[in-house]
Amino acid sequence: MNSGNPSPPSLSKGKGEDRKFITQRDKAKSPCPTCPEYRERAFNQRFPKRDILPKSIFWSFFGLSLGLYLLAQSASANSWADPFGVNARNPSMPGITASQPSDFSLITPPPHNKNQLSDTQHPYTLAGLSALALQNNPQTRVAWASLQAQAAGVGMAESAWLPKINLSLSAQRAQITSSSGYSIPVQKTLSPNVSLSWLLWDFGQRDASINAARAAQIAARFANDQTIQTVLAGVANAYYQSLADRVLIAVNAQSVKTARNALDAAQARYRAGQATISDVYQARAALAAAQGTLATAEQTRRQNEGTLASSVGLPVNTALVLAPLETLVAPKLQADVQALLQQAIAQNPNLQNAQALTHQARATLDQAERAGLPSISLNAGQGLRYQQGLGSSQTNSLGIMLTVPLFTGFNPHYQTAQARAKLNQAEATRDNTYQTTELAVWQAYYAFQGAVAGMPSAQAQVENATEALKALQAQYNVGYATIQDLLTAQSTLATAQVTLAQDALNAYTALAKLGAAVGQLGTPSFSDVTLLDPTQQRERDGAPQPLGIPASPPTTAQLAEPPTFSSPLNVLAEPITP
Repeated sequence: MNSGNPSPPSLSKGKGEDRKFITQRDKAKSPCPTCPEYRERAFNQRFPKRDILPKSIFWSFFGLSLGLYLLAQSASANSWADPFGVNARNPSMPGITASQPSDFSLITPPPHNKNQLSDTQHPYTLAGLSALALQNNPQTRVAWASLQAQAAGVGMAESAWLPKINLSLSAQRAQITSSSGYSIPVQKTLSPNVSLSWLLWDFGQRDASINAARAAQIAARFANDQTIQTVLAGVANAYYQSLADRVLIAVNAQSVKTARNALDAAQARYRAGQATISDVYQARAALAAAQGTLATAEQTRRQNEGTLASSVGLPVNTALVLAPLETLVAPKLQADVQALLQQAIAQNPNLQNAQALTHQARATLDQAERAGLPSISLNAGQGLRYQQGLGSSQTNSLGIMLTVPLFTGFNPHYQTAQARAKLNQAEATRDNTYQTTELAVWQAYYAFQGAVAGMPSAQAQVENATEALKALQAQYNVGYATIQDLLTAQSTLATAQVTLAQDALNAYTALAKLGAAVGQLGTPSFSDVTLLDPTQQRERDGAPQPLGIPASPPTTAQLAEPPTFSSPLNVLAEPITP
């Protein structure tokens, strides 16, 4: 054994541990890119650790949230039922007006063509009033705008045949922060992209959509014509009613004059001792009744004048001068009712509109049935990407896509059922319009015939009542008739004159309704009074006028003028001399 300093028994092992320790220490001091400690230290130096949310901000936000929660719990339920106060200006209970002064808007009157009303003393005919109505009545503008909208709908449906090209541009500025507090520098990206999508085949869905849009456009055309017809019919009805009001006023004014003459005669006979005071009272009562009837007729005339001005599209207080209505000659009708029914079925715009709506519903059903079929489309795109620090990159794509709807929640099934039900509804509406059109023609035809048939009788009543009044006036003056006989004769004459005027009004009005029911725009060409205007004279050259039904609706230039007559109602009576 050695007496010196012997080495420990584990000298070789200890040396190995020393060498291992020295090696690890040297590696820690020297740079080692592959060591985890080196990578962590380098990352910390480049991206220093930051607090995601400072403690002061965190506690402030926490306190604010807690305060809002406690405030919400302490507030009543009603205070949070309307957080924006939308009901603050509404009534607190039913039965209270809700409009506020600030809710009212200034509404300007519609535009009118006032240049054609410069000569207010010129008597307006039905043709002139109809022309004004077509220019000024808002209903014509509504129908025209609807027609333009439907035409645009056809263009929208046709656009399905063209491809769709879109340009998109996105700019982004992003920064990512990890949960451990490390952040990556800001990244800026710019990405423009152009894409193309073109539907190549859809098994007829586009065709069905276009067919539906075209049917809707055709329906809008007939709706436009129906609106024009409705406007012209309204003008004609108001025109004839206004003319009849003037006749009634003339009749009532004559009745007042006759009643005043009867009162003068009764007073003269009473002063002469040839009549009793009861004759005077009865004459005064008859005069008061005649004056009341005249006052009512005046107010009715003003009311109907406002209706006429409104139907023309003018302000209701517009004064229109009209010629008196002729009642001595009745209008004539050459066509029979069966021919008129056939013409109505072929030309009535309301019925044609219902038929076009049926075509639209059928095309919509076809489109709904094809909605579940596959479709083939072409897709293409090109995009660029510019990223800060990394340069640019480009992306190109071109492909064909097949889309097969496998399950869409039964939506196509119910769309088809709805379209089929709407088709049934459109067909039922068309059938109902067919029947109402026939009924309108039938009723207007026989209403016209009834009014015309009653005019000779009413005319005979007027003539005989006039002569009877003359005779009774003379008899009362010499004491051979009583005051009751005289007043009865006056009442009989007034009633006959009103009946004649009413029959004439009914005849012209029924003829206008018949023209509208048949489908003539404006006036029927099957009557010798084609414009239904008794103030105009038709030029006659001796040639026979064509009768029957034209193949197409006539234009305004093709419509003839009606004949004029000698004088209006002959309601004059000789004054009573005491």
